[in-house]
Amino acid sequence: MTLDQIEAKMRKRLPQFRAFNGTARFDFGKDGLLRLDATKTPATLQREDGDAVCTIRMTLENFDRMLDGDLNPTLAFATGKLKVQGSMGSALKLASLLEE
Repeated sequence: MTLDQIEAKMRKRLPQFRAFNGTARFDFGKDGLLRLDATKTPATLQREDGDAVCTIRMTLENFDRMLDGDLNPTLAFATGKLKVQGSMGSALKLASLLEE
């Protein structure tokens, strides 16, 4: 799994991410990062870093599994596969949208 593939999957979901109504950073370590800005319509996804209400840290492989519905975000958090920095409430709201 590459960052390009993850980005393509997330771009298909941009309309549903609009319900998040915030900014989030997805940090994949050495593999890069994506920043979601759902404060405007349409929501945007970019590779440049910036302010975010929460940061989700995990591997590309686990994030892909989560997008495909093969990894529950709550279980990933509980087992240390997903780490959150910033607003936990925002991260939970975003997690519910990632599961869909």
